[in-house]
Amino acid sequence: MEELGGAATGGETSTATTRLLLQVVADQLGPSGTERVLRRAGLQAQKAKLSGVTGRIPHATTVRLFDAATAETSNPRIGLLLGPAALKDRGLAPLRTLARAHGSTSVLLGSASRLSTRLDTGSVIRADEVTDGKAVLRWWVLPPHTLHQVDCDYTFSLLAQAPALFGLSPGQVSHDLCQLDGADECRYEVTWKEKPFRRFRRGRADRRKKSAPVELESAERRLNALQGAANDLTSGESLAEVLERIASRANVAVHAPGHLLAVTLPDGSRHISCRGTGTLLTGALGSGTELNLKHPSIAGLPIVTSPVISADNSYGVLAAVAYPGQEFFPEDEATLSAYAHHAAVGLDIARMFIETREQGETAQLLLEVARSLNQRSTVEAVAQTVADAVPALSGADRSAVALWDDDAGEVRIGAIMGWTGALADKLANYITTAAESPELAEMLATNLPQLADRNGSAWAQRTVEEFEVQAFAGTPITTDGKLVGIILAHWADGPAPTSIEGVMTERLAGLAGLAGVALDNARLLEETQRQALHDPLTGLPNRVKLESSIEAALVRAAWTEGRVGLLFCDLNRFKRINDSLGHSAGDLVLQQVAARITNAVREGDLVSRYSGDEFIVLLENLHADTEAEVQAEVEGIAARIRLILGEPFEVNGRKLFLDAAIGTALSDTLTAGSPDNVTLAARKLIEQADLAMYRSKARTRGHALGRMHSPYRLQLETDLRGAAARGELQVLFQPQVNVETRKVAAAEALLRWRHPELGLISPTEFIPLAEESNLMGEIGTFVLAEACRAGAAWHSLGHPIEVAVNISAAQLNTACFANSVTQTLDQSGFPATALILEITETQVISENADVSSLWNLKDLGVGISIDDFGTGYSSMTQLHRLPVSEIKIDKSFISTLGPDGSDAFVAGIVGLARGLGLRVVAEGVENTQQLAALHALGCERAQGYFLGHPADARGLQDLLVSSL
Repeated sequence: MEELGGAATGGETSTATTRLLLQVVADQLGPSGTERVLRRAGLQAQKAKLSGVTGRIPHATTVRLFDAATAETSNPRIGLLLGPAALKDRGLAPLRTLARAHGSTSVLLGSASRLSTRLDTGSVIRADEVTDGKAVLRWWVLPPHTLHQVDCDYTFSLLAQAPALFGLSPGQVSHDLCQLDGADECRYEVTWKEKPFRRFRRGRADRRKKSAPVELESAERRLNALQGAANDLTSGESLAEVLERIASRANVAVHAPGHLLAVTLPDGSRHISCRGTGTLLTGALGSGTELNLKHPSIAGLPIVTSPVISADNSYGVLAAVAYPGQEFFPEDEATLSAYAHHAAVGLDIARMFIETREQGETAQLLLEVARSLNQRSTVEAVAQTVADAVPALSGADRSAVALWDDDAGEVRIGAIMGWTGALADKLANYITTAAESPELAEMLATNLPQLADRNGSAWAQRTVEEFEVQAFAGTPITTDGKLVGIILAHWADGPAPTSIEGVMTERLAGLAGLAGVALDNARLLEETQRQALHDPLTGLPNRVKLESSIEAALVRAAWTEGRVGLLFCDLNRFKRINDSLGHSAGDLVLQQVAARITNAVREGDLVSRYSGDEFIVLLENLHADTEAEVQAEVEGIAARIRLILGEPFEVNGRKLFLDAAIGTALSDTLTAGSPDNVTLAARKLIEQADLAMYRSKARTRGHALGRMHSPYRLQLETDLRGAAARGELQVLFQPQVNVETRKVAAAEALLRWRHPELGLISPTEFIPLAEESNLMGEIGTFVLAEACRAGAAWHSLGHPIEVAVNISAAQLNTACFANSVTQTLDQSGFPATALILEITETQVISENADVSSLWNLKDLGVGISIDDFGTGYSSMTQLHRLPVSEIKIDKSFISTLGPDGSDAFVAGIVGLARGLGLRVVAEGVENTQQLAALHALGCERAQGYFLGHPADARGLQDLLVSSL
């Protein structure tokens, strides 16, 4: 057991051990020595618990205290002193009574196993042999604990003191096996000398007979006096009055010239009561309540003292002093001790009332803080509420809350209270790390409060000096055992604490618990709100966040007479990347685009992802003098974005190029500040920027804006579905002529849409919509069927020309594409050898593109043509991968034919085609000179308005007839 074995229980040790150890240290080094041991062990905050009788502490904490005590006293065998101390300690009196109840040393040691199991489960003690005068015991520490020298010596000394409990001399203990030497257990042989029973009883009886009358009278007198003292404790008088009455009763009970009662009250103040020559003792008190019996002022005086001490608290001393030559009666010390005990009880009761009141006050204060925190939803607001509460809870002059950044490994100030001027600015920007602050490092390691003052580390001394405070205390805020912040209480003007303990520590710990929960909830809420208002891919604000930010910016601009600008950025050709390289590659590009735009704008501008490949930049603080200057500033930012987006993007080892169409819009002055007005103004500004973006895109492509901009876009997408079935789609045919004979050799099928309300709609408007809406399969099947039907009709009339049909990527990547073409040919009766399927290079840019269907069709005799040759990706590579029979030179090269133009490039293409056995068709021929140049370069076929406009099937048939 703990009192006979000195070991730990299931990970914990009884505080009786640490209590005795601290008493032994105090006996050797004084109270300051005890403080040094606790500081060395890092256990100052647990002093009260370590001095208790019935508490439990972790085994590791006990080992830390053992190490600190042996180091501070320079005595590695200090455990040998704990056994004798156990016989004197007041707090262990019940345990000694329990031990004595066994009646003899041999019975006590024989019962060691049963008693130790009841009180201590961290070690086992067994009695192998017990006789009168001798016992052999084995003791060992259970895993995972390790034996410490102090623990071993403590057990040794307790076994030696066992006989002393029964009025015998301490026993002799031999220790032939020890776990510290590698043995599995410690083995002890205890021997002692028993007094003859009869002689012992007779001697006691004789003495009892002689002294009985005197002892009885004295006992009755002391009992009556003590009963009066007990009544004082329940009299309802103030603590000071109770202490004075107890001192008076002690003065009557112990006859002496003078008395002194000196105690420390629960509030920390001293109460000193002197009678007669007791004033002589005050000089030996110093600044505390401990009596220095070696003080020169009381040298040679007969003095009897008794500590005013309870099981958990030491308050001071009760003393009686006599003149030189006088002597005290033997029972005086016990009588004085009884009154000292009453004083301690009175102080314990007062402490209990004070603690109860303080706990009530603490609960009320923390309840008010909890209610306030319940209304705070941001980390900043929570931190400020906690900082505001610190002075009332701790008595500090000023306070702050520091937030721990685990990624950066540093603390930053999140809120301050009571600070002003330059010091407030300095503190608000203060940052420190565990490497700089030993106190912070200790807090991270232990999650225990820390006090920083001029007696602390160099960092602590420098910090209190820098911020002009006497001291500051840091209380950790933790969540799931991890540090998330620190509550800082600063003492600048009032008295600063010298240690972290008592009600202040309890209150700040309670506040830290509330703060931990509130900060965790606030961060979770902020993260949820951030996710709701930010794009998960790029981390940029999303549409909801953008629109609310625009509204707020418009309100601010109305107050400052400023302007708000928007840049609407749409990525060109981004869909090709998604279709060709996959969405993962597209995501990487979008992340890079977001980063580049953010780097291109001014500090304070807001960049948002508005939709798939659309980004909007919100520009505030546009305060130029003229409209032109404001517009120039906005255009300058747009130019920077265009420039940075024009640089190549690196994705999976491949370089990709993009550009953006950017539309700009500037706000008008708000005429009213109502929410509806602001919302409408924000939406209007976005629509203006969107429209400007489409105009920019149209100018770049050389197209009119047309009807591709909302609200027509949604209408067109809806109406396009089923347009073929309704007869709105029309296939026209443009002739391709033989350059040598000028005869029609083929016709390219071109699609037109005659909308019943909007009229003729260009393919440049509805084909992108069809691709985005997954309608190209349906439309492509319709065009192929119409082309084959017309071609079959021309063949039946004696015009065996070829028909070229454009194929979309959606059709090409369909598993049944080849079967669909074959079925259409069979149904129309059009020969496969007369069908040419045109595809663009960009449709098969991906290495994973499925071109097997093209090979299958080539085997049937279908021709494969590369459209817009020279404008796409990796043209030479595609010629090797595809079953190509023809290439079409893009009209951009034909339009620049001439001595200073693209003759050499076209000649190179023609030469390459001839080398590969491919036919060459030139698109966009507009005049005789171009046709002549093509003839000279050896081009076989040509197509363009100069040679024939697109016409319906009947119109082309008439052209065929007229050309015979």
